[in-house]
Amino acid sequence: MRQAVSVTVLGHFAAAFAALCMPPFYAHILQQNFSGQSLLMAGWYFTLPTLAAAIANPLWGKLADRIGIRASLIRAHWGLCLSFILTGLARTPWEFAAGLCLQGLLGGTFAASNAFLASFLQGKKLASLLSVMQGSARTALFAGPAIIGLFGAQENLLRIFLYLALLPGLAGVLLYFLPEPASTVPANKPESAASGNAVAGISAATLYRFQAVFTIGTVLTYPYFVIDLAERLHLSAGWAGALFGLPHVLFLLLAWPMNRHIQLQNAQTALARCSALTCAGLLMQGLAQGAGLLAAGRILMGIGMTGAYLAINALAAGTTRHSSAGRHFGNLEGANKWGAVFAGILASTLASTFNYTAPVWLACLLLAGLTIFIESKRL
Repeated sequence: MRQAVSVTVLGHFAAAFAALCMPPFYAHILQQNFSGQSLLMAGWYFTLPTLAAAIANPLWGKLADRIGIRASLIRAHWGLCLSFILTGLARTPWEFAAGLCLQGLLGGTFAASNAFLASFLQGKKLASLLSVMQGSARTALFAGPAIIGLFGAQENLLRIFLYLALLPGLAGVLLYFLPEPASTVPANKPESAASGNAVAGISAATLYRFQAVFTIGTVLTYPYFVIDLAERLHLSAGWAGALFGLPHVLFLLLAWPMNRHIQLQNAQTALARCSALTCAGLLMQGLAQGAGLLAAGRILMGIGMTGAYLAINALAAGTTRHSSAGRHFGNLEGANKWGAVFAGILASTLASTFNYTAPVWLACLLLAGLTIFIESKRL
């Protein structure tokens, strides 16, 4: 089982590294390879894989419960490998867009990896590993663009997709040759008890809604963060980039110690309070007139985001049914992706209608509403 867990986590890191390191360079790729393509379209290219994944993940999750979780995870890695190859071979903007769509349609390694882990782990162990998986993705989010950026001047970045295809391809091969891990979920245990719904206190459908709202509330602030700070606080792109990454660094630093204090029994309370902390951090950022208050807001937001994601992981583990783990994590990741898509649309609309800070205020309202809703249901 340790081998299976190690290969699953490392395989997801490889896939996440490959998928997350390239989006910041889409504008550069368009300029290098498709000179007639407007750089303003880079934002649309950024959305394509997310939208495709939002549609595909729940469908792949349902199929996983039929064909087997391990087979589905191998499929996700090899699907991502194929899509990277096709993207790297693109000769026109339309082929590039098609390759990005295929990354979302054929991938889904995060949901498939989580479902695979849920097939032989449960409860606190599963929740802890789900947090490790999120840490893996955030590490890839930082390391990937930094490493790829070193090749920007020497290499055609579009061709780097061909090299990146090796990572999920190799992960799929390793998983193929690993033996099927033995399930530790008691076979004679009733499905409702095994799912932990009584402990978690909420249904899976409610958790999906919580995930979507929290994602919208945080991702709303991403698209215009750098330009907002440049216009409102006159900060350089370098400082804005560092402040943007601060909450994600805090996740890597705080997830392990905080995870010990968030259990299934207190996960809803933790989600409500950490959503409130995230809201307070965003409020400070919206009101900030200098870098000091803004940095404090980012720190508070990082603490809140970390606790909220850990609580969602605990609730995800508590609402998992062994027989439908693929569908469960496919739907959960689908909710996350749809939240990101809607956040991008809302942010663009608000920024063009009002100003670059407007998405922050809507994010505050959504997270405050989520806190009030959870607390009202607990009373």
